[in-house]
Amino acid sequence: MSNLIIFGGTFDPIHNGHINTAINVQNYFHFDRFIFLPCKVPVLKDNAQASTTQRLEMLRLAIEETNKSELHFEIDTREINRETPSYMVTTLEDYRAELGNTIAISLLLGIDAFATLPQWYQWGRLLQLANILVISRPGYQLKSQCLRDLLNEQETYKAKHIQKRAHGLIYQFNAGLYNLSSTAVRAKIKHDDSINSDLPISVGQYIKKNQVYR
Repeated sequence: MSNLIIFGGTFDPIHNGHINTAINVQNYFHFDRFIFLPCKVPVLKDNAQASTTQRLEMLRLAIEETNKSELHFEIDTREINRETPSYMVTTLEDYRAELGNTIAISLLLGIDAFATLPQWYQWGRLLQLANILVISRPGYQLKSQCLRDLLNEQETYKAKHIQKRAHGLIYQFNAGLYNLSSTAVRAKIKHDDSINSDLPISVGQYIKKNQVYR
């Protein structure tokens, strides 16, 4: 194994925007491992709406439904099992302790999450531990001067660089435009609106059967 990518999130619930983004990223980059990292206590979000067990099961069902072994999708539960709040820098330190300093590790972030980076715990250390693959959105303008400066200093325009370099780079990638959010999906469920196009079939069935978000 020479590289991996980490896709962290609440996944409450996981939806087709998450899955299609992951598929498009992996079809393009072919990382040796693609790790979904559900968090237990989101530091910058309100409390999760579904239980930890439910979120994990929905994530497992969604990955199983893709049914493509070449995508190398897997779930890492270390943050869910952690009793303290989820800090990405701590998780990346764990990976480095396990895998060493030469493997290329990338963190997958949507542009909205990337824009909040200065609010993250010890955010300045993230690029000392990993690369950042940012899912870009046409027309989006970063307001933070420090993030614009960071892009000027650390951005690469060659995809292969984040597959080979251990850390320190930022690459922006257009994985497609999916106008979906877990918040919107939960609102639809509460109002009995159709979610058939928003979720993997098995996830929708699980939510209905178990009355999640009701």
